[in-house]
Amino acid sequence: MAGREVVSQELPHRRTRLFGAAGVSLVDFRCREHGERDSPEEPNPTHSIAFVRRGVFRRRHLGRTVLADAGHVLFFNAGHPYQYSHPVPGGDDCTILTVETSAALELVARYAPRDAQDPTAPFRLGHGRLSSRLTRLHYELLAALRYGATALAVEDVLSHFSYEAVRTAYMSHAISHRAADSTAERRHHDLAEATKVFVNRQLHDIPSLASLARTLSCSPFHLSRVFHETEGVTLRRYAGRLRGHLAADALAKGTSNLTDLALRLGYTDHSHFTNAFRREWGCPPSQFRQRYRRRTSSVGWTYAGSGSAGAPSREAPVYLTNPGLRTRD
Repeated sequence: MAGREVVSQELPHRRTRLFGAAGVSLVDFRCREHGERDSPEEPNPTHSIAFVRRGVFRRRHLGRTVLADAGHVLFFNAGHPYQYSHPVPGGDDCTILTVETSAALELVARYAPRDAQDPTAPFRLGHGRLSSRLTRLHYELLAALRYGATALAVEDVLSHFSYEAVRTAYMSHAISHRAADSTAERRHHDLAEATKVFVNRQLHDIPSLASLARTLSCSPFHLSRVFHETEGVTLRRYAGRLRGHLAADALAKGTSNLTDLALRLGYTDHSHFTNAFRREWGCPPSQFRQRYRRRTSSVGWTYAGSGSAGAPSREAPVYLTNPGLRTRD
């Protein structure tokens, strides 16, 4: 099993390689915010699949934009230029799979063989929403590393995780590459993106639908309908999922004050937070934290099994595919 390796610690980015096998490497990526203006174009160094754990950023590529927040999976092609901005302060944390060309083509060919013909751009779809299964596999993979699981176990989870990321993208796009080409579709896309920015900025105290609509110069009925049609989920469900993903990431980092976390995420009190988290994840916050808390160091994450002796942890791994921890769409 590959140990932890700090690939880059140059500001504003920090990349820490956690594991690698079969043409795929697992990387922890931390980014300090660039600000609201688009950054200069940055060619992506590898084919990559990124899972946003915390924060919000906007990515621009070939005239198309996507606002990525917790719960998004994004795809990047090696050498392609991308621009980034952070409309919400705080930067972002991501889990990234860097994928060799042959592996990327194999992943895509499983679900869209005709898309797997161009080695310079194997990822035709730019992004998707995290499915329940993909979220479970994400935490299962991090747990396997944390508990010093065998290389076979980690590689097997990594394989399933990679395939599920591609499958989720094609499912969420209904196996369609149609862009928002009409003027009305572009307006709807822009309205949904602006709504997500406001929700992320004020997650601790989300404005009412009427207030959001006034700010965005439309009617509440129009905003509710357009958001649902564009994003595939209702506005209230989007906010609930976002809070659930951010809470899970904070608990995995070891947050101890649940009441403070609840209030920061906009829950009315500890009880409200516990009940909502249980509905989203199938267990109370304290149990989730106990199972999946990551050990931290000055450079990011450390895991049992990556120390000097390389000995597996004596704690038994708890995988999300077992009963007792689940998510729902």
